[in-house]
This record gives sequence, structure tokens and C-alpha cells, in this order.
Amino acid sequence: MELRDLKAFVTLGEVLHFGQAAVRQHVTQSALSKQIRRLEEELGGELFERNASSTRLTGLGRALYEDARAVVIQSEQLSRTARDVLAGNVGTLRIGFGVATKILVPAAIARFRAERPQVTIELNDLSTHHQLLALSEGKLDLGFCRLPAPKGWHALPVVEAHFVAVLPASYHDVRELADLVDKPLAILRRDKAPSFYDHLMNYLAQSGLRFQGIQYVNDFAAGVATAAAEIAWTLVPSSTTIEHPDVITLPLTESEACWAIGLIRPPNSHSPLADAFWQTVTDHITGEKLLSD
Repeated sequence: MELRDLKAFVTLGEVLHFGQAAVRQHVTQSALSKQIRRLEEELGGELFERNASSTRLTGLGRALYEDARAVVIQSEQLSRTARDVLAGNVGTLRIGFGVATKILVPAAIARFRAERPQVTIELNDLSTHHQLLALSEGKLDLGFCRLPAPKGWHALPVVEAHFVAVLPASYHDVRELADLVDKPLAILRRDKAPSFYDHLMNYLAQSGLRFQGIQYVNDFAAGVATAAAEIAWTLVPSSTTIEHPDVITLPLTESEACWAIGLIRPPNSHSPLADAFWQTVTDHITGEKLLSD
């Protein structure tokens, strides 16, 4: 049973006029008649009573009309959905992000959803290490990760970040890291953000300084709270929200203390939704640069 024959049946059943139905179906009347006859042969009975002055549904035609109409509507919806998916207008986009992009990501998503309101966005707050695993396993479509990306992956630089030392307010005389070597230091556990931890350890090692009393925290907010309580100072990314009145900050902006965050995806992972969001982020970054120039 061909879908076009069902469409011919439904159209003719609606208008009950071969000439009008043929126009709607963009076929000749003889072609329409052949479609109806073919369908009747497959179903084993006549669907229409025809004479020189009228066309009416038979009992079989009336019994089958609503089911046939539902099939036609579903097929048309299937075609519309396919077009929308291929155009990147519907579907689900799974995006990973971390603290360094907590401002950019919502702005980019708002811009994207304004153009594609039917798209569902799933956000996953993950470290770079855990995003890379999820991207490799197909559990994420895109990720905002620390660069460089793995070899062969697509990457779009979006944010520059650096370390910030967060100190108890009583450390107001501190001017550089060397002033902190005898102070307790709280750092994020490696399993929470391996890339951040490894970079931080390399940075501290390259400084030539040996810090004492290192302790570990589960997130950056806990590190800031630890500094506010004068338990230890801490190091966090520059994007961390630091609004506590009992701490002061010491930005660390030498090249070894800086890194880039980019939007990345594995090779051969193109999809209409991912491509569209990638372009949205590109346009957003371009717009931000124009405003800052």
C-alpha cells in the first residue's frame, strides 16, 4: 500500500469531487482514478460510489477514512520533523561547561534559543576531564573545555582565564606568592577537576616555591569560605564568583598562570544542531569583541 494512494483517498474523501481532488494532489483526474482503483484492489472493496453527478464514500470508505487520514497526517508530521531536525530547529543539544564559562554559556544559549525555541538544551556542569570523557562516549554533543583540545578535535577559543589567589582579609600585606609560602593552602581535589589541578601543580612547581600545610576542598566556593574563615588561602580560576567581604584577591596573570577555554567537539561529530550552536557562539564572540574595541 503506497502512501500517495492513501493521500489520494483522503483528499477525495474530503472534497468528494474528482476534479478538485486531482488539483489538490497535482495529478490528472485519470491518474487519481488509477490511484483509487489500486487502493480499492488492495483493500478488497470499493471506497467510493461514483456517478455522473456525485461521489460518495461507501461503507468501507467511511470505515477506513479516519484511520487513513491519521496515517497521512502522521506521515506529513514525520516529514516536517525531518526537515526541522536537518535544519537544526528541533531536537536536544547536550552541552558541557565549567566555571570558566558560567557567564558566556547562558548568554549564548539565550541567543540560540531565541532563534530556535523548540530546541531542548541539556547543560552539564563538568570539569574538562569529565567533559572529554563524555564527548568521547557520545554522551555530550559539545563542551566548553580547557584548551588545547585533543589532536584532531574541533576547537573554538572563547574565554581567557587565569589563577587568582584568594586570601583572608588579614593578609593585606601580601604582594606575591612568595609571601605565602608559610601559610596553609587549600586547593581543589584532583578528582574534581584533573586539568585544573595538574596545571596548578605545574604552576606552583615552576614558581620554585615550596608551600606548606596543603589541604583539599571539594569545590571553589569551599576554598573561598576557607579563606574567609582564615583557615587557609586558596587558588581558583578567575571566573569564580568571589563576593565575600572577608577575603582579598591577588590576580596571577603571568603566562604560566593563564589558559584558554574553548568550545570543542570530536572529529566527525557534525550535526545540524551542533553546527547551529557553534555558529551562534562564533557570532556572540565576534559581537563581544566589536563592543570591546
